[in-house]
Amino acid sequence: MAFTEIANLITSKNFKAILDYCQRQEIESKNIDLIKSYYGVYLFSYLINNDLINAKHLWKRIPNDLKQSNQQLKNIYTIIKSISQTNPTITYASLSVNIGDDYTPFITTLKENFQQRTFELISNAYSSITVNDCSSYLGISPEDTIKFTTSKGWEHDKASDTLKPVPIQKQSSELPTGNQQIRSLTNYVLFLEKST
Repeated sequence: MAFTEIANLITSKNFKAILDYCQRQEIESKNIDLIKSYYGVYLFSYLINNDLINAKHLWKRIPNDLKQSNQQLKNIYTIIKSISQTNPTITYASLSVNIGDDYTPFITTLKENFQQRTFELISNAYSSITVNDCSSYLGISPEDTIKFTTSKGWEHDKASDTLKPVPIQKQSSELPTGNQQIRSLTNYVLFLEKST
């Protein structure tokens, strides 16, 4: 494994801690080569934590010469663009590209998370959906779609080949409120000013 510093976090699938590690490295580390080697992990960590905006901002901070010369980063950016375009078919296709064995746990987790978020959106947005449409949204075969959705309590109408979703009740969010985010950002800026 190329990412020895975070191998235990990858094994335990603690992607929030991986994101925190990458953020600390970007801010505090003097080792530019270490930071450059972690950009792919950093981008995936943002995506897995459902933070597309910060993934895009990180992409802009990556040196242009590195973006142009590193095929893995180019492939990861293709995933970012496909998620931005909200086209699940393109997203699943971009997630199927082999970026390298070191990134397999990230790709697997991102695909699972993307599928779960899409499933929740479908559950709450549709009262009825065709099996083929649902299949393309979830990136799995129509047969697997029927098995998966019926295991979640959905009804399958064989005559019309449609599914009737069951809305998912939202759990309380752990995300900070707007004021908490502003306070956190203010503290971060103050910390940076004290550091310089």
